[in-house]
Amino acid sequence: MNRSALLTLTCFLTGCSILGGDPLPLYTLKSQTIEPTPVLNDTIAIDVPLSEASLNTDRIAVTLPPYQRDYLADGQWPDRLPKVVQEVLIDSLSQRWGGAHITRLSAGLQSKYILQTEIQDFSVMNLGTEKPMVHLKIMMKLVDLTGRKVLTAQTFEETMCLRSATVTGIVEGFNCSLHALIEKSIPWMESEFLKERSLNSRNDKLGRESR
Repeated sequence: MNRSALLTLTCFLTGCSILGGDPLPLYTLKSQTIEPTPVLNDTIAIDVPLSEASLNTDRIAVTLPPYQRDYLADGQWPDRLPKVVQEVLIDSLSQRWGGAHITRLSAGLQSKYILQTEIQDFSVMNLGTEKPMVHLKIMMKLVDLTGRKVLTAQTFEETMCLRSATVTGIVEGFNCSLHALIEKSIPWMESEFLKERSLNSRNDKLGRESR
């Protein structure tokens, strides 16, 4: 990296352009349109994602080589990242399965399923180079609360090169990547719901025949 690029990156990260401690502009994540499918007959509670301390913040994370974590100086999330991601999950899955089937775990309502997640990475990479990108890595775990068992778990990952290294361009990259990741996870969850429904139906039939 040449000296001018390094200086630009340093200003971008340290906030040398921000004067007088003014509040940072807020950027948020929004769910995109998802085609509805009435697959879910029960209720699923969406838990607040877990994350390491460096991601459990309202700052927009940057990963620097080899293993450093920094933050953008020209913008931040409106809440801690796990809470922002939870809201996108709730909105996206409500579009897919209907809002009556989706709730927050903290709402205190009885649910058959819980979706637990862990944000393992949600950061900008290669900032200050010709190929900046965002990287998302989220582990999802589907829990049957009534049966007290983990049904399945899988890690989903998305990497997207950015058209623009501005804060707006970075947030657009995060939005597109998160939407793609959620769209990957939906068929995985739906296949588990259908499997559980088929198993329960078979068990009910066997129970009736044994009487």
